[in-house]
Amino acid sequence: MGRHDFFSKYAPRPGRLRFAISRVAVLVLVIVVLAWIAISILLAPPPVAQELETVPLVSDPSASAPADHQSPSPAAPEVTVHVVGAVKKPGVYQLPVDSRIADAVDAAGGLAKGARAQMVNLAAKLVDGQQVVLPGAETATELAAAPSATAGGKISLNSADSQTLQELPGIGPALAARIIDFRTENGPFSSVEELDAVPGIGPALLGQLSELVIP
Repeated sequence: MGRHDFFSKYAPRPGRLRFAISRVAVLVLVIVVLAWIAISILLAPPPVAQELETVPLVSDPSASAPADHQSPSPAAPEVTVHVVGAVKKPGVYQLPVDSRIADAVDAAGGLAKGARAQMVNLAAKLVDGQQVVLPGAETATELAAAPSATAGGKISLNSADSQTLQELPGIGPALAARIIDFRTENGPFSSVEELDAVPGIGPALLGQLSELVIP
């Protein structure tokens, strides 16, 4: 057997050679793809975590408060009066502003037996701190003996009630009550000039009243 026959016997066939080259090429391609993926993963920036948007919690005062809750309404103004005399339940009573003497009498249980209601103006408005006197039979006798609230057309500062004092110019319910309080706390007026000591009565008003009143 010659030398030519030996190499011809063991030389690779063309079909096998092409198959081997194809396998090597596919393997190289796979390696290249895997290497590219690995490099891409290594060089790619880390994913940024998406922050969840936070919504601040705002407390709603109206939601926590009861639906039927209402602020208390301010108390209605009142006057405090002292009811004495011919009533069933004398005492101190609180009544709404703009109440009348008749309302004070009702609060005190009504008129007592022998009351002389005709001697009091039951329709007169009450003044804070006023003393309401309902005369009875004995009181009427005492009043008849007492000096009149008016003398010679002038009003007596010491015996006139609130309604009589309010007939004077510039004297309203408040000033009438102050005059009565002043004579109750300090004794009867000894002169007309003492009116100047009553809060709210100045020289100008005193000049108007000096010819209209007596002590």
